[in-house]
Formats: sequence, C-alpha cells, structure tokens
Amino acid sequence: MRAKILRYLAVGLLLGPVLPSCQKDPSTSGLHDDYTVYTACDEQADFAAFSTYYLPDSILLIGNADKTEYWKDADAQQIIATVAANMMAAGYSRTNDKAAADVGLQMSYVRRVTYFVGYDNPYWWWYYPYYWTPGYWGDWLGWHYPYGVYYGYTAGSLLTEMLDLEADQQSGKKLPVIWDSFAGGLLTGDSSLNLQRTLDAVEQAFVQSPYLSK
Repeated sequence: MRAKILRYLAVGLLLGPVLPSCQKDPSTSGLHDDYTVYTACDEQADFAAFSTYYLPDSILLIGNADKTEYWKDADAQQIIATVAANMMAAGYSRTNDKAAADVGLQMSYVRRVTYFVGYDNPYWWWYYPYYWTPGYWGDWLGWHYPYGVYYGYTAGSLLTEMLDLEADQQSGKKLPVIWDSFAGGLLTGDSSLNLQRTLDAVEQAFVQSPYLSK
C-alpha cells in the first residue's frame, strides 16, 4: 500500500512542505485501488470559531467548453449533499445567505482536461470561463494559500476548498483558502462506480480532517 501511495504522489501531486497535523498522505479507498484523497489546511486557522457556511447548489465543471458549465444533476446533488452532511456532523450550519456565512465551500470537477496549480500561482480557474473567482465571494482581489500545495489536476479530479469569508480584507485583499481536498483518479468505465468512488472520496476527506470538527 505504501508503494502505491508513493506512486500516486509521483503522478498526481507535487507537494510543498509537509504540515503533520493538517496535510495527510494520499489515502486509497477500500472500494478501489486506483484513486487517492489528499487534504491540507492552514494550521493557523481556528476552525472552532466558524459556525456557518455557504455551499452552492452546483459544481463547476472544467472541460473543453468555451463557456462556464455547471454540474447540477442528481449525481452532483448527491455529492453536494454528502459534503453538507459531513459539515453538519462537524458542527457547522448551512446558510443560504452568502454574505452571512463564516466560510464558503466551492467544488470543482475536472472532466476532460489537465491543469496544474501551485500555491504561488493558484489561478488555474482563471484560464477557464469564470465561476469560482474571488469576486464570487465578495470584494477580493485574489486567492491566498497559507500553506504550500501543488496539484496536477487530470480528468476525474474533484477539488473542494474552504474559504475564510471572515478574513481581514485590508491585508492585501486576498481570500484565504484554509482547507482543501483533492480526489484524483475517480473515472472508470462504469458511471455508477464513478459516483460511488466520488462519494467515498468526499467521506474520506472529512475522515482525515478531524480538525474541522468542533
């Protein structure tokens, strides 16, 4: 299993400095051996201070289209509902008022293409029609990752990011990403299996992020 995890690191992720309490080695699920889940967080974030969150009702689709696409069908709703259930179990309340939320959650799925992002240039979504941009969440000028992280996004990757909407906008006005989860290698030839693997990957992301719980 360890060799398999190292292989995933080589082909899927290039990581910055490891933070023992937040960053986790990619974890493989018992359902299948060919996908991985990686999580990281800002060790300075006080997750216990947050109580409300905003989660859109759609997932951004990254593909080859020249316009923004949203994933909103029944499968997408199951994935979003799984995130919401885990957030509730962790002690957070969902709000429909984006302006009143302490944190925001955004989800993106790479359907066809390959992207690469590093913490010093985390603008892969800016090369695609806008949806998740700092402006979606308010008067922010950019993104900020308080921890080192590099990802190679390939087809079948799901990214979930938690944003600190209570951050000081006078400090460079960059929106901090305080937690993220990457799940890669989710695609197979079986659509039902793809969905189950994705749901399991979401569950695993929260399992290996106990610091999110109150």
